[in-house]
Amino acid sequence: MTDLLIELGQEFRGYQYQTAMAIIATLLVIFGNDINNSLKKLVAKQHFIIRSAIFVLVCAFGYGLLTIWLMGLLSTQLSHIPNVYIVPVIFLIFSLLGMYAQKQRHI
Repeated sequence: MTDLLIELGQEFRGYQYQTAMAIIATLLVIFGNDINNSLKKLVAKQHFIIRSAIFVLVCAFGYGLLTIWLMGLLSTQLSHIPNVYIVPVIFLIFSLLGMYAQKQRHI
């Protein structure tokens, strides 16, 4: 079993960056509405043009920069996990995110 996990872990390394992107994208989908609602409360009293500009900046640039920065950070952290554990860890991460999304009624 250990040999299989090591082999799967070695195969996974080629997709580590894409997996980090999938995890970050999942987190943004789950928490994006909360982020937008908090932002909406912060700028609620501002003029329509300012609110619209802030929303566009946050959605276009803020989420993009956050995604890129967090993907690099997460990918680096995933590279520190030994090959034998990487596949179970990724499976656990997505399972926990799925359970949290289910609990919050996102799915």
